[in-house]
Amino acid sequence: MAFFFVQMADPQFGMFAFFSTLTDEEVEERWRRRLFVRKAPEIITGFADESRLYTLAIEASNRLKPAFVAMCGDMVNDPKDQNQLDELFRITAMLQDDIPIHWVSGNHDVGDAPTTESLALYRERFGPDNFSFDHDGCHFAVINSSVCYNPENVPDEWESIVQFLKDDLSTARANGCEDIILFTHHPLFLERADEGDGYSVIPRDRRKVILDILHEHDVSSVFAGHWHRNNYAEDGKLQMVVTGAVGYPLGDDPSGLRVVKVRGDGVTHKYYAMDDLPDSIAL
Repeated sequence: MAFFFVQMADPQFGMFAFFSTLTDEEVEERWRRRLFVRKAPEIITGFADESRLYTLAIEASNRLKPAFVAMCGDMVNDPKDQNQLDELFRITAMLQDDIPIHWVSGNHDVGDAPTTESLALYRERFGPDNFSFDHDGCHFAVINSSVCYNPENVPDEWESIVQFLKDDLSTARANGCEDIILFTHHPLFLERADEGDGYSVIPRDRRKVILDILHEHDVSSVFAGHWHRNNYAEDGKLQMVVTGAVGYPLGDDPSGLRVVKVRGDGVTHKYYAMDDLPDSIAL
């Protein structure tokens, strides 16, 4: 087992334009929440910045030829804006046919409190939001972390995710997979597994349910987005990796993508800024 994949997150078409309309007070309020928005010198229309950055990411993927691309959510800023969706899919279509892309739902794709309607629309556009796949002896699971974050409108969906994880990971281990990796949008945690609740992480009660399942089945890694910057934490043998945005950065890390190597001796990874993308990857 030796391969690599590309993880991306948060291309979020429309975000540059949205942030350009914020007042000084609105920018300051986001800074208080550690969302480091930069005051735009003028109002932006369209999504030229997002298009440029996502095109670079797709071109790099074509050049590197990963096993697949995992896109960890917030594909667009406003799921009701068809222009944002059209541009996302236009550029995604440039990805070579032999490189699969696996979509992971984000809160901007299904809402901070998903509904039956928002989930149905997402599934119509992107396919399942809870699923799994295998590659070269490694098992990958994907869950809808927006439901995990706030299932008040769709409590049955949360129960379905719990059962899906239990059944899927148990089957993967019974089939002899060498490693298991989970993709989400929201991080489970940023510093400690028992940290308090907040906008950026899954609430502690439901986080514990998920972590207990992951530990029971010896999952090695969780890869997420949502925070628009890089972050690394651990819970025992489990590594919690948060990847910076393809689109608008909200921390010190520039727009970029992550290359993840999976080998018999473990999972390693490196984040690349868009102006420092490699020409090739050596395993």
